[in-house]
Amino acid sequence: MPPDRTVLVVEDDGDLSDTLKVVIEDQGWRAICAANGREALALLERERPALMLVDLFMPIMNGVELLKIVKRNATLAAIPRVIMTAANDRMIGVKEDVPVLYKPVDVESLTRLLAQYGEPRPASAS
Repeated sequence: MPPDRTVLVVEDDGDLSDTLKVVIEDQGWRAICAANGREALALLERERPALMLVDLFMPIMNGVELLKIVKRNATLAAIPRVIMTAANDRMIGVKEDVPVLYKPVDVESLTRLLAQYGEPRPASAS
């Protein structure tokens, strides 16, 4: 696991993105956000997060397109990816070979997910 404890949140719902960022940072991780796949790719040119949380249905470039690009890129393919979706198709993660976090995302589920990817750094004192 890389020492960087950054989570890239790719979500077009600004309120949900903000909420996820707060929860992630409360767990001692750093969160960066993109509103679509294109913004995420731009961030990935500068950042190598420890984990990506990717919504499937977004404008401009959706999560499916983003995941395909990331999977084909030798450098980016090593970044663990988790799909976030409200879709009822429980096979989505299996089809994409990526874990799924179902919406509405609750704090407990997100906290458990982060714990699977390693111990976070201590939260900085504010």
